[in-house]
Amino acid sequence: MAHQHFATTTRGLNRDLPPARLYEKAKRLGIWNPSDIDFSQDKADWQGLTHEEQDLIWRLTSMFQAGEEAVTLDLLPLIQTIAAEGRIEEELYLTTFL
Repeated sequence: MAHQHFATTTRGLNRDLPPARLYEKAKRLGIWNPSDIDFSQDKADWQGLTHEEQDLIWRLTSMFQAGEEAVTLDLLPLIQTIAAEGRIEEELYLTTFL
């Protein structure tokens, strides 16, 4: 779909809308690098778990990963729809979940 105009140039951003405020908060507080996490204690703890405990954790994390994938698959069409409607503040906020 071709853009007829861009919301940010025709009306600017409304930084008072809740999605715009949440977007700013996500930028400020949401930056972290998983590579910075020290998992050495987790590794030691994992080795102390029984097979049943490890199996339960594997199952739970697998479901979490499937949920994350579903969020991505469901969120992209939503972002595209919101973008097509020119709701830029909501669009910006939703991109913080990707």
